[in-house]
Amino acid sequence: MAALSDFERFVLPFCVDAPMPAVHDAVLDASIEFCTLTRAAREFSDLMTLVPGVAEYEIDPPDGDSQVTEVLTAWLPEGQIDPITRVGLDLVYRQGWTDLTVGTTAEVRRYYCRQPGLIRLVPALSARIPDALRVEFAYAPTRTATSVPDILLSTYAEKIRDGALARLHQHAAPYADPQRAVLYGQLFDRHCAMRADDSQHGFAHQPLRTGGDEF
Repeated sequence: MAALSDFERFVLPFCVDAPMPAVHDAVLDASIEFCTLTRAAREFSDLMTLVPGVAEYEIDPPDGDSQVTEVLTAWLPEGQIDPITRVGLDLVYRQGWTDLTVGTTAEVRRYYCRQPGLIRLVPALSARIPDALRVEFAYAPTRTATSVPDILLSTYAEKIRDGALARLHQHAAPYADPQRAVLYGQLFDRHCAMRADDSQHGFAHQPLRTGGDEF
């Protein structure tokens, strides 16, 4: 994890005399928004045991400074299962779905998340199945965090800087310039839109194949 103070050298040259607590707050707020919008910080859960009578399973964030923002993928022993919304559940299971149970993971069709960090299998399991569920999830810093995911410093420091400066220049203070707030805000919004693809594609490049290549 990267400390909020690690971003000072990126921010302070563009907002001279800003107090350190304000800088750290701005860096944290920008980091939360960036992670939430881009899903840049991702992790895989440990295998979870499915237990009869348990409707929802809580996904543990990587550390105490983090919170789960979204479940991206879920796998059972038979393979990947698809997400579904509450509206979708009501359409598919018109007789009700909250009490549906099955005996094997092969019969589970969907997963539903009523809030970040919780996952529910539909139908639920009526038998105990060890080490059956694994999820990939996105996470972000909490509002009280003192550190942020390392990737924000190593890969996206300038993007977080722009988000922090957009916030700092909105302050009613001598160091702030409202016109710069607009500029940095536009830059940060653009970064978030462009970087959203990074988490989908990852950071490994698939070789370009031609028609004569053997796969």
